Amino acid sequence: PQDKPLSEVFVTLNDGVPSDVIESLCMECKQNGETRFMYTKIPMFKEIILSSFSCENCGFRNNEVQFGGKLADTGVKFVLNVANEDCLNRSVVKSEFAAIRIPEIDFEIPPQTQKGSIKTVEGFLLATIEGISELQEERRRFDPATAAQIDEFIDKLKAMREGRDFPFTFELEDPSGNSFVQNPNAPNPDDFCVKTIFLRSVEMYQQMGYNVDEARRWAEQDQL
Repeated sequence: PQDKPLSEVFVTLNDGVPSDVIESLCMECKQNGETRFMYTKIPMFKEIILSSFSCENCGFRNNEVQFGGKLADTGVKFVLNVANEDCLNRSVVKSEFAAIRIPEIDFEIPPQTQKGSIKTVEGFLLATIEGISELQEERRRFDPATAAQIDEFIDKLKAMREGRDFPFTFELEDPSGNSFVQNPNAPNPDDFCVKTIFLRSVEMYQQMGYNVDEARRWAEQDQL
């Protein structure tokens, strides 16, 4: 078959302006849905591309953040002390390589279990609550003991989301360096969040999809 013309492959993006609709395959029902892309600049961070998919056939929707496949110069870690509602409302950019942790309840969203996304701290808590709750009715029928433990965990997340369990710690660690926690007072120092940077190990490069030789070469280069 003939190749598609370039106009059907590449999308011209202007800052803050959604692209034309692009027909895309829905991974839920395998019918055609629609995707729009939008380029935007996050203050004190970098340029990102937002993609928004929707399917009229099954109702599935999905939003993702893309970084053009580029790594930052170093890995990055944010430790946010969520002490008030303003902290809950902070925007968080999470790449697919980032891990989110709440050590007080021994909770972690591991790397590569989600695509890149942008939500508030509260939004990540809500998404977790909704994801964990999906199969609870079935668990109550077949494994009530486990369901009761999960209900207890969900209650802890709800208390954090609703501001009934301040303070707690929200950690975001990303070897790609493409994650970000908003500082509402930027460029002034952040009273609630500590940002640190780190060099990537061989293992980190491998976790991001590099083969062993590439991982060793890039890790050695980082040390120079």
